[in-house]
Amino acid sequence: MSYKRLRNALLISAFAVSLSLGSATIYAEESTEAATEATTEAADSAETHIVKDYFDREVEIPVNLTKVAVCDSYNMECINVLGAVDTVAGVDSFIANDTEAWGRVFTQDETISNDNDEVNYEAVVNMGCQLFITSECYDYQTAIDQLEPFGIKVVVCKAYDTTNFFNNMKLFGEIFNKEDRAQEICDYFQSNLDYVNKQLDGVEKKRVYFEYRNPGRVTIPGDSFYNMIEYAHADNLFADSETKDIDIEAVVEANPDYIVKVSEPNVAWTYEPPTADDFARIKDELYTRAGWDEINAVKNDNTLLLSGYVQGGAAKLVGTFYVAKFLYPDELPDLHPEAIFAKWLEYQGKDYIAGHTDPAYGLED
Repeated sequence: MSYKRLRNALLISAFAVSLSLGSATIYAEESTEAATEATTEAADSAETHIVKDYFDREVEIPVNLTKVAVCDSYNMECINVLGAVDTVAGVDSFIANDTEAWGRVFTQDETISNDNDEVNYEAVVNMGCQLFITSECYDYQTAIDQLEPFGIKVVVCKAYDTTNFFNNMKLFGEIFNKEDRAQEICDYFQSNLDYVNKQLDGVEKKRVYFEYRNPGRVTIPGDSFYNMIEYAHADNLFADSETKDIDIEAVVEANPDYIVKVSEPNVAWTYEPPTADDFARIKDELYTRAGWDEINAVKNDNTLLLSGYVQGGAAKLVGTFYVAKFLYPDELPDLHPEAIFAKWLEYQGKDYIAGHTDPAYGLED
């Protein structure tokens, strides 16, 4: 072989070795980066922190949740306003049935209960959920017994109770690492509640008959609707009743000046509002009850009808503001319940939708 050929062969060989070493270096760097990322993700998923639920139970949960199962639409609303719906892998049938509410539709495979609220815990396990969120009015102890042996932690809330709204939002903020967002929402609702309390301090309470869906279904201490009416500074005429179901003839005797009624069994509790015919039928059923034409509220047409959906917003604080405005419009000129409802929808990433009350309220009313 000539010197020139030998030199060229050596150069080509050296170049090939250089390429091989360079590729090995790049591959090694990429492998190191991938390994580092995998280690970081594993560390993140393994990292835990402790939260305290409604019963003050200390529950150790992953810091970065990716799969959560949820019962109770009030809990789901809290998750939704915090922008954490993407972590939800399974929901109860009530949540799943409200197909317009969550920015996504949950399939049958993602539904973990039947219409009787019987939870399929095996499905929760098979989904690989890290956390199960439920309410104290559900069979939470069975959930704990069934799920915690599989490493699935259970947090119990009371998201439907008006007085617990602020604590509940802070709890969900801790669960999903959304403390700032939770505080923003709390501040907004607290400012409106402070305004109501300030304006109505010392104002004589107005006499109200409250009815939930069925005739004679009132609210008393311990009931989930009681504090919604209390926070509105109303004189709940049946607050001293021993039962939530009264004889409707007693309403004639009590002669309320105002009536507040939440929906009826034939109207779905969804983001889509009742129709005008629904509201007309509900009011007609009220006003045509025997002897009710003698009630002051009926004679003066002082009745507020609320959909189940609108009154339940923010643990019924949205309902509180509608009732307060209905009863005390002159004392509360700067309270705008429809705008508050719109803000609650905005927090959930949903478009404003009118028509959930009768009489209707505008955004500036």
